[in-house]
Amino acid sequence: MNTYFKHKPSRKWTWRSPGDITRQMIEYIMIDRRWRSFISNAGSYPSAIMPIVENDHNLVLANFKVRFNVQKRTNTKKLDIEKLRILENRFKALSIMIEEASLDEALYIVNHTIKKTAEEVIGFKRYRREPWISDEMSINPQDEDLKLKNTQLKNVINNKVEECREEWFHKKCYETEKANRKNDMRSLFQKVQTLKNGIKLKYKRGGISDKDGNLLTKESDILQRWHEYGTSLYNAKIVTDKSVLEQLWPNCRRNEQEPDLLENEVRATIEKIKLRIAPGIDGIEGEY
Repeated sequence: MNTYFKHKPSRKWTWRSPGDITRQMIEYIMIDRRWRSFISNAGSYPSAIMPIVENDHNLVLANFKVRFNVQKRTNTKKLDIEKLRILENRFKALSIMIEEASLDEALYIVNHTIKKTAEEVIGFKRYRREPWISDEMSINPQDEDLKLKNTQLKNVINNKVEECREEWFHKKCYETEKANRKNDMRSLFQKVQTLKNGIKLKYKRGGISDKDGNLLTKESDILQRWHEYGTSLYNAKIVTDKSVLEQLWPNCRRNEQEPDLLENEVRATIEKIKLRIAPGIDGIEGEY
């Protein structure tokens, strides 16, 4: 890269012979062509003070600037937790519990009730790209005509782009067939590379055989073979020695049941939950 930029001769040579008779460029900074645009300048510095005494080499430096790709995050709706401070009973439990429901059904009812009530009472936060944009600058409900016109214009443009894309592909396919008929391998290769640019072909892999080693080609036979393999894999007969377990736990109580959870324990656990923590997969936050 120190030969890529335009510099005067004193910024190019990197080594001088004893007595300063000749000066040569023998040190280079090499980089892949893909990263060439990241280097803004490169060259030698004869006036730089080297740590080694009487060094006959010059310092070679390059300015390297890296630009990273920023991954866009998907905006998820979050409830405005700050409004919970005005509520008097923040940890008020549900007044109605279904006694006949199973544990999974009761858990689903509780989660659904909490989330539905939070959406109706608290609402969601509104995020703005720029903090200085006020609510007056947002589109009013009376301006729905502008939204409709914008949507219609986008549809027209997308349809036109799709038509141009189809026309371009038909033209390239015709040129590819024409080059193939003329036996023009160079032009044919270029056309094929142009057509498949940005398109990753997916190859369907086979090689599934039955129990006898015969290759299966039909999709139904392959699915049946996978079913047989999974059935034989997870339905294997395992013989266990119960005497080993009896030696490990000779004095354990086999029929002992765990005590039920008390309501006071549940309330104490809920009150100990830390605030401002990201919710789990159920979407319920600790502030509820």
